[in-house]
Amino acid sequence: MFFQKLKFRTSKNSHKISPATVSKSPATVSKSSEKRLRKEFQEEDHILKAHVRASLPSPENISRWEATVNGPVGCPYENGVFTVSVHIPSKYPFQPPKITFKTKIFHPNISESGEIFVDILGSRWSSALTINLVLLSVCSILSNPVEPFLISNHAARLYRKDRKAYEKVAREWTLKYAKD
Repeated sequence: MFFQKLKFRTSKNSHKISPATVSKSPATVSKSSEKRLRKEFQEEDHILKAHVRASLPSPENISRWEATVNGPVGCPYENGVFTVSVHIPSKYPFQPPKITFKTKIFHPNISESGEIFVDILGSRWSSALTINLVLLSVCSILSNPVEPFLISNHAARLYRKDRKAYEKVAREWTLKYAKD
């Protein structure tokens, strides 16, 4: 299973958030959401850190995160480093975040514009989920596309028709667009 094969690596670019820094920001989320997000951001999870590094482009805005997702070993995205943006809605945690790939990627669950199509970011969202868990799930779908949520793009058509050809193109795009 994917989560059992994880290797550990720590983040060099971790920004710590102080309550004073966040309180200066314009309130885009409630105080309770802000507190939860601050706690989630500062979470020290070694499994997560091995595959995902989150940062705040602007420490004053807790509702906008950026993260890098490392391509999992043994899949076409291996050795790729993908940047995603995380936009947290004002009603978080009762509404899911919007996570978008900024790095160009050839994947059957990800549109050409970077939008991710999986159930946990839509109908199966739960307030028990955290941003970090969702980011780890995004890493997981790189090695295991979610069949019921394949979109109508070239990657999905190739994935269904010719898996080896899909993997070849995904590997080529990873080498071209997802360099560290």
